[in-house]
Amino acid sequence: MMNLLRWDERELYEKAVMAAIGAALVLALIYMIAVKPVFAAHKTAETQVTKSLRDYEIVSKAVPRLGQSTVAAGTPFSRAALISAAQRQDIRLSRINPDDGSLTVWIDDVETAKLYGLINTLMTQNGAELSRASISADDNGLLSAQLTLKTN
Repeated sequence: MMNLLRWDERELYEKAVMAAIGAALVLALIYMIAVKPVFAAHKTAETQVTKSLRDYEIVSKAVPRLGQSTVAAGTPFSRAALISAAQRQDIRLSRINPDDGSLTVWIDDVETAKLYGLINTLMTQNGAELSRASISADDNGLLSAQLTLKTN
């Protein structure tokens, strides 16, 4: 490589310029390979923490109300009441599976506040009893849930 550049035949200032350009290229590669991804990961982590804190706040406010058994004057819980409540909350139900005295419902790609609002509505206004819930979040911060609700 040194013969290709004819390093020994170069003047001192040419060697200094070539060494500075080489060092700049090495530093640019280090920045692009090591430093820039760390900054991007940090920004992504900050965004996820912000979303998680918002979701935690929603859940922590909703959990005490979910345990209340006071039922407002509303229609008794049924498949029709579930569908109606989901439509009012602008939630698309993926699948509903009726079983002996319960309904299992699958919900995909829903915001945290809407999902907990639906659960709260069903429990407080329709007297539904949540017997099982499996909730997971995707990379976009949206939730997918499988809920089993006991009918009256």
